[in-house]
Amino acid sequence: MNISAICVLVGILTMFTTGITSEASAVGFTITMETDKDVYDHTSVITVTGHVDPIDTNGSDVTIIVERTDPSGIAGIAQVSVNSNGDFSTTVNTATNSMKYDTVYLIKAQYVDAETTVSIELADVDKTYSLETSTEAKTETSLQELKSGGPLEYDLTCSSMSPTFWPNADDNTLEISIEGTNDGVLTITLYEEIIKPFDDGTFFVFVNGEERQDFVQDGNTLIIPCKAGDEKIEIVGSWAIPEFGTIAAMILVVAIVAIIAVSAKTKLSLVPRY
Repeated sequence: MNISAICVLVGILTMFTTGITSEASAVGFTITMETDKDVYDHTSVITVTGHVDPIDTNGSDVTIIVERTDPSGIAGIAQVSVNSNGDFSTTVNTATNSMKYDTVYLIKAQYVDAETTVSIELADVDKTYSLETSTEAKTETSLQELKSGGPLEYDLTCSSMSPTFWPNADDNTLEISIEGTNDGVLTITLYEEIIKPFDDGTFFVFVNGEERQDFVQDGNTLIIPCKAGDEKIEIVGSWAIPEFGTIAAMILVVAIVAIIAVSAKTKLSLVPRY
């Protein structure tokens, strides 16, 4: 075999192996999902089924996130395993406080780098409208007004008692007092009028004084696990609004300093002379 023939053979082998490598690196993940219906009432169980391809060799789970559209927020989150055929399934109970609104919900499924979304609607039993023809008025957002002012949307499933919110400007913390009676979550949507995140957009969370990292953050909405016996949840950011008492004290200090300054300048005495 002469040198020219060897060069041609090497070139063909190089092109062949390059084609194999390119084809292998081009493989991506896909995910499909569906629900058993499009419209549900508030006493239903949503059955979610789906399929992924290929199956991740690292054993990744499918992340299911249920989002409300109005008022916006996270209604639930779960990790679902994939069987040997690439199939997965889970259920979503609509009889929860986080799904009490008559509105459209987005069920999102994420698997490695693939994502898909299915829309469903929740309505009272006597409502028969569909997703396309619904003209019903949406339920107004339930807002908790802090004593110092400012909106706060929350949903608490680990207690039947309403929580108490206290902003602490000294520690840049929003303190939440609860009476945990069972396992559940606190879903809370924060606004910068109340507390601001750190520069990277995140918050720190403490439950009963211990830092927790098992909470989920989606934008300005936090889902914080809580359980029976929990009493205090703290959300730490870069800034928190002072409560009214702190503001009043600051105003009083400023007023006293101003009076002293004016008195010194005009040579007035606060004590009458006789």
